Amino acid sequence: MDFSSEPGPKMGCVIRGYAPATSLSYHESGSHLFVASELDSTLRIVDCINGGAPTDRSPMLKLQRDGIRTVKATHHGHCVLFSPGMNDGVPKKNSVYYLSVHDNKILREFEGHSGVINGLSMSPVDDTFLSSSVDGTVRLWDCGRSGNSIAEMKLPENVEGSPLAVFDSTGLVFGISAAMTGGEGYHIHLYDARNYSAGPFSEMKTTRQDIESKIRISGSTPERAYALSKAEWTSMEFNKSGKQLLIGAMGGVALTLDGYEGTVIHTFQTEPGGSMSGSTASQSYPMAACFTTDDNSIICGNDDGTVSCYQADSGLLARKLRGHVDRVGAVAMNPKYMQFATACTNTAVWIY
Repeated sequence: MDFSSEPGPKMGCVIRGYAPATSLSYHESGSHLFVASELDSTLRIVDCINGGAPTDRSPMLKLQRDGIRTVKATHHGHCVLFSPGMNDGVPKKNSVYYLSVHDNKILREFEGHSGVINGLSMSPVDDTFLSSSVDGTVRLWDCGRSGNSIAEMKLPENVEGSPLAVFDSTGLVFGISAAMTGGEGYHIHLYDARNYSAGPFSEMKTTRQDIESKIRISGSTPERAYALSKAEWTSMEFNKSGKQLLIGAMGGVALTLDGYEGTVIHTFQTEPGGSMSGSTASQSYPMAACFTTDDNSIICGNDDGTVSCYQADSGLLARKLRGHVDRVGAVAMNPKYMQFATACTNTAVWIY
């Protein structure tokens, strides 16, 4: 997508919500979008072909028992994976659920983590998926098997905090990141999905100093650059070619990394504003960001309700989209069509 050309993307439809969206996930067909809202424990299914605004085209499920925090589409058009929500800062349960949205029925529960699950990644080629947790573990599962994990990945030594795990676009490789002790950066290990028991085939490091240097180049003060360089990573994504990684982090910052060396290529910071104090919001929430499917652009949500569209090669801002009323906390790219979704309380589906 070239966001610098006119006329640019337009809102195809807006789906009203009643609580901020915490997670967006497109089905691989591109025909529908799943929208999770932790605050009111709802999962909405948006029709991306015919428009999602009418109620009959945008059914909403209530998941009251365990709530919902993160949703991930599976290969089945009517089944999703989701992690439970929180209750006063405590997870209602440390499981992953396999849900049939057709009848709002839990088909399988995957148990094994001892802490809240902070990430899910579905393999693009089979029914395996990865889960990462604040308990410091990453587990591999199979949707079609029992609720026991296939494997628990070994993390690098001397790490702390919550790891992240994600498959690449081929499903042949997955990456795991984990923070170094002392806040000195992050380890990133790449695994062969067919031979993960052999350990990582590539071990990279992204240092805090490298992050700080790139943030300072973007114009931040030394104090802010230092603070953001230590921000916790909250999301990780490969681009389609696998040559770059996109990291979302607390403090309202995102990074692109070289997929072979782990060095920082570009940094992006949220635009403050909206109904919340910019500084407070940026410190409290992670940056929502994703690659476009052609690898040419990066879409980032801002605290002021705008959406920034950057050129992936130069890191320059190509366009800013307006239309949300508050912080854009979730973004996702349609895998089949020239379409993407952004969400605050309401979810906007943009068409090009």
